[in-house]
Amino acid sequence: MNNPYFDETEVRKAIAQLYPNGDAFEVRIIGKKKMQPSAYFKDVDNLIKGLEENFLQGCNAYITLNQLKPEIYERDQQERFMSGVNTTSDADIDGYKWLFVDLDPVRPSGISSSDEELEYAKQKLIKVGTYLHELGFERPIQAMSGNGYHLLYRINLANNEENRQLIKKCLEALSMLFSDEKIKIDVVNFNPSRICKLYGTLAQKGSGSDARPHRMSKILGDVRVPEVTDKAFLEKLASELPQETIKPTPQNNYNPHSFDIEAWMDKYGIQYKDKVSFHDGFKYVLKECPFDANHKAPDSMITIAGNGAIGFKCLHNSCANHKWKDLRLMFEPNAYEYNDNDKRIEEGFAQFNHNRPEPEKPKQEDGEAKFLTMLDILNKDYPDPEYVRTGINIIDKTMLGLEKGKISVVSGLRGSGKSTLLGQIILNAINEGYHVVGYSGELSDKSFANWIMKQAAGKDFVSESAKMKDHFFVDKELMQRIGKWIGEKFWLFDNESTLDLQKIIKGLRIKINESKADLVIIDNLMSLDIGSLDRMDKYNAQTQFLWELKHMAEMTNSHIVLVAHPRKATGFLRMDDISGTSNIGNIVDNAFIVHRVDEDFKRLSKQTLGWKDDHRIYNSNCTNCVEIAKDRENGTRDVFVPLYYEPQSKQMLNYANEVHHYGWRTDQDGFIPEEDSMETIPF
Repeated sequence: MNNPYFDETEVRKAIAQLYPNGDAFEVRIIGKKKMQPSAYFKDVDNLIKGLEENFLQGCNAYITLNQLKPEIYERDQQERFMSGVNTTSDADIDGYKWLFVDLDPVRPSGISSSDEELEYAKQKLIKVGTYLHELGFERPIQAMSGNGYHLLYRINLANNEENRQLIKKCLEALSMLFSDEKIKIDVVNFNPSRICKLYGTLAQKGSGSDARPHRMSKILGDVRVPEVTDKAFLEKLASELPQETIKPTPQNNYNPHSFDIEAWMDKYGIQYKDKVSFHDGFKYVLKECPFDANHKAPDSMITIAGNGAIGFKCLHNSCANHKWKDLRLMFEPNAYEYNDNDKRIEEGFAQFNHNRPEPEKPKQEDGEAKFLTMLDILNKDYPDPEYVRTGINIIDKTMLGLEKGKISVVSGLRGSGKSTLLGQIILNAINEGYHVVGYSGELSDKSFANWIMKQAAGKDFVSESAKMKDHFFVDKELMQRIGKWIGEKFWLFDNESTLDLQKIIKGLRIKINESKADLVIIDNLMSLDIGSLDRMDKYNAQTQFLWELKHMAEMTNSHIVLVAHPRKATGFLRMDDISGTSNIGNIVDNAFIVHRVDEDFKRLSKQTLGWKDDHRIYNSNCTNCVEIAKDRENGTRDVFVPLYYEPQSKQMLNYANEVHHYGWRTDQDGFIPEEDSMETIPF
């Protein structure tokens, strides 16, 4: 018999995803009576039976999200609803299993959401989910609660005060970035015993009407247990909260509260669209990002936390590393420097507080050897590292992307997919607002353009040739549209301009500086006449060239990717097989090897790496994989990333049927995912 108050199929689906290992959970029914029935279950059949008997008109059902201590299941209400019994407290939880993000429309308490409010919550869900995906979070469970939307990220943290504060800061950071006058991200959902809607049950707030109906809650998409998001990415999210308050300085007369942010914005012509409050502060939603005018409201903001800390954030990856200090220095280059008069004032201020100023250190003469203590190093004002994301999820999660100021080498056998992978990385960088400079010694400019056009268009926008089977092309009108979108964010070296290596190096340096390039692709080492640098020793010349590229990356704050073909390898391709100087592995910061997953790969990987027949790469049905062979910063190595080649578009996909939505589509089509396709959103 169908029950109007819950959907058995949806309830079973919810339990299968929230508790895939059969662990115990509590379900609590909250209704109009003071005595609210509660029960602990492991058996979903008993849960369905209990809902039939207890879940009635005017009730709302909730479920615990986190790992219960095993003994809690032994309470009186085991597998049956009872009233007047103990319910789950924070002390009853072993550990956090989910980060619970609740996007709730702003409305009077005790009533359901309108369709318009629910639609706005869905659009906000897409923004939050996309942001967290780009930050490195794994794909979440997406759910409609009946009145709003939920994102549930699988985590694995102990129940302690440190992690409690971390979860709290994560929710506060999301509230700061995304809450507005229509939607609030609930910041109180950080306690371990937090309950949320039992999906598959009717949300019954208020009387229910056509304008504000009762809706059946549900999880979107098919049953899927998400991967665990590493704690490092939670910490990265939490760090978005402004950390430092305004300090007493001569510039504010030693009054930390005298800095007038609105007067400062007005002085430098920084306009804001809205002033919006969040959990313990407020933010100015800027009309456009000061670092990139293409980033319009509501994507950039200046935030003021309750403790007075000032922050700046732009939600676009190309501006992700810009903080409040960077923004202020953009308009006031000397804002954080003191002159001699400031120093005297500070010394007098210190003496007034009965503090003796530190004696001035003797100056080190130029050219002399210098030594640093650990505190010298720790107190240096190092710039925050900046990363260009590749669009390859596991690389971006493991390494955070390609760090600017560094150099990488990419190798692989012929036909392994090196150029395809690099084209994908170029497009992802362009899509996120980065500037790219490329050199292709193997492809003509026309061939390179045709290749990139197919990757940018995607399989839905390419056509199959009537003359040649399995040959695809992009029509001229669409190529013009994509070319306009790429614009001056990408520059390709003109192979007809010169073959002189010294001129090529000089031209690269000039173009990188001129275009403010974030990423440089050189495909490939062997196509360059490197012997011209040292006619006597080609390997010495290659070493010289690599150091030149490394220096160029540091000086231009760009990331340079160099393709180098391997020697003729008789076994499984390893880093030592990369052709050229043996110093290449020592000089570069990162090394990647692209493999084609065929029978030779399977045979040789078993021989070399000792993989078994059930290895995940063999069973993933991937066509290619990229190996992280070296990651100097993090020490990562021997990580194999499965990829899926799509012949129509020549794209490398993170998972089968992934769809890339590049900016040429959103600019003119106003692309918005449909309700039925929400599960295909890549977060």
